[in-house]
Amino acid sequence: MFFITKRIRKSGSVLFYHLSALLMMVIIAPMSTKAQVNSDASEHALEAGVDPVRLDQLGERAVQSGISSEELLRILEPATAMAGENLPYELIFEKAFEGMSKGVPVSRMQPVLASIASSSSQAAGITDNWVQRPGVQRMLSRDGRMSQQRFRNEMIRAGSKGLMQSMDREVLVQTLEEVAGGPALERSSASGIVTAISILSDLPTAASEPAATARMVVSALEGGFESEDLLKLPGAMNMAQRRSRLPAQAVAEGLRRQLQGGSPASDILQNLFNGGQSTGPQGNIPAGLKASKPFKTGSGIF
Repeated sequence: MFFITKRIRKSGSVLFYHLSALLMMVIIAPMSTKAQVNSDASEHALEAGVDPVRLDQLGERAVQSGISSEELLRILEPATAMAGENLPYELIFEKAFEGMSKGVPVSRMQPVLASIASSSSQAAGITDNWVQRPGVQRMLSRDGRMSQQRFRNEMIRAGSKGLMQSMDREVLVQTLEEVAGGPALERSSASGIVTAISILSDLPTAASEPAATARMVVSALEGGFESEDLLKLPGAMNMAQRRSRLPAQAVAEGLRRQLQGGSPASDILQNLFNGGQSTGPQGNIPAGLKASKPFKTGSGIF
C-alpha cells in the first residue's frame, strides 16, 4: 500500500490525507534508492482535488519505470495545478502513463505535460461561459446522457487537443459561436458536439483553411452527423483524397456540396470512401471507417 491515511481534524471537519511512501522514496533497483520528495507535494495534490487512487497508480507505475522521486514530482506538478483550476487533470495522468509505457524520459514528457496544462486552461477560458448559455443548457437537458460537468470537461479536452495541434484560438471561438447560433444545437447530441470540436484539427484542410473547415464541421452537425459519423470523417476525407488524387480543398468542396444537398451521413461517408463519387454499395465501407476508435484529447507526440 503506497499511501498512508491520516485523519486530521481541522475547523471541526475530518480531512483525509494520503501521504505517499513512494513519493517520499522511489526504489528503482535492489540496493538503490532515490531521494525523498517533500510530502507537502502529496498533500497539496490531494487538497487540490487529485484522486488518491490515481496518485497510487502513478507511484506504482513510477516504480515499474524506474522514475526518480524528483522526476515524479515534475509529473505531479501540472496535474496538481490543473486540479486546482478545476480542469480535467486526468489528461496529465493519461499522457504520463503513455510515456512511461513507451519508456519516454521525463525530460521529454515535461514539455508535453506543460502544453496539456496550458491548452486546457485556454480551452476552459473559451468553453466555460459557452456551456452556461441557455441554448446549450436546453440541449443538455434534451439529450440527457451527459451531465453539465462531464460535458464541460469533455469540451475542454476536445478544445485542448486542437489548440495543442496549433489550431488558432479564434477558430475554436467562432466554431462554438456558430454551433450556438444555428440549428446544430437542436439537431445534435452532446457527444456529437464534443466530437465535432475534437476532429477540427484532424481534417486534411485544417491547416490551410481553418475557418472553412470549422464551418464544414458545423454544417455536418446541422446535417445530422452523429458522433460516430464525425469520428469517421477525417479518415473518409483522407481516403477520398488518395483515391481521387484531388487536393484536399477539392475534396472538402465536394463534401460541402453534399452537405448542402441534404445527403445522409452514411451516403456522404460512402461517397468519400469511393473518391468523392456517389457510387458503390454501402457494404464497401472499410472496417476502419465502420468502427473508429474514440478520439483522444490533449495528446502530444513523444
